[in-house]
Amino acid sequence: MNAWDWWQAKLAGEAVEMNEGNPHAGFYRQAHKEFYGARKTFTPVAYWPGQNGELNCRIGDEDVTPQRGRDIWPTVGNHPVTEEAYRNKCQEEDNPNYTGLWPDEHELVQMGHNRPPEDDEPQTFEHIKDQIENLAREAQTRLDGPFIADQDEADRVANLADRLAELHKIAEGLQDGEKKPFSDGMKAVVKKWAPILVKAELFKNLKYTLLTPWAKKIAEANKQKEAAAAAEGKPFKAERPKMGTRGRAMTPKRTKTAKITDYPQALAFFAESDEIKECVQKLANRAVRTGSTPPGCTVEEDVQVV
Repeated sequence: MNAWDWWQAKLAGEAVEMNEGNPHAGFYRQAHKEFYGARKTFTPVAYWPGQNGELNCRIGDEDVTPQRGRDIWPTVGNHPVTEEAYRNKCQEEDNPNYTGLWPDEHELVQMGHNRPPEDDEPQTFEHIKDQIENLAREAQTRLDGPFIADQDEADRVANLADRLAELHKIAEGLQDGEKKPFSDGMKAVVKKWAPILVKAELFKNLKYTLLTPWAKKIAEANKQKEAAAAAEGKPFKAERPKMGTRGRAMTPKRTKTAKITDYPQALAFFAESDEIKECVQKLANRAVRTGSTPPGCTVEEDVQVV
């Protein structure tokens, strides 16, 4: 077996066995975070065959002992990189195209003033606005461009999306901070007026509890008078009940509601309406998520990045 076979297979995405303390020749990188919440950075790591079956190891620009290489193997073995990416990261002076970035690192996310702010860097509207607008222009360019072609490009786009999501959360927090005085003021206004408005809304109870039964009583009396007049062959015209002698007079309003007597027949009548289709779709989605398939349905699976 070639000493580099394991690394090449891992780089190709094959499922290869990884054992702690047993590194394999190849090029890798080791992830670091200076503090919780800081952006992740990567140090280049290389292993190559040495004497007596030992593997030489280099971390960054420092050659370390084989034992040190074995110690860090669990943190680097799952992060293989191409030889080109490794050398581009390591050989700044020899590479005129050196950017200081790994292939999957997005230039706007990792460099310049778009880097995540340090702890003592103020987070102001202008500061966040500049970052979001720069990244948003890049995001729109990517959205208008071709689909993703390789893993490095997928990682760059994911890093861009991750940073925009991070800035979105920060912007929302700043917005909430600016809204708070107004929100607190609004709460104070509502607290002041709510008890009074609740008492004034007793007008609704007066209409529903007292005036509506009275209007129905007058309407029923008028029906009886109309029937009696019709039996005697006399004309009768009932006046619409009115209540109140100040402001707008209150009058009864007739409304119509349906009483369903045959549910399947009524459902069949509305079966093709958009409202019913939407409701049935929601119920079907809920059913398949719980593991059942309703009659007349098939289960379709979709993939979305979260």
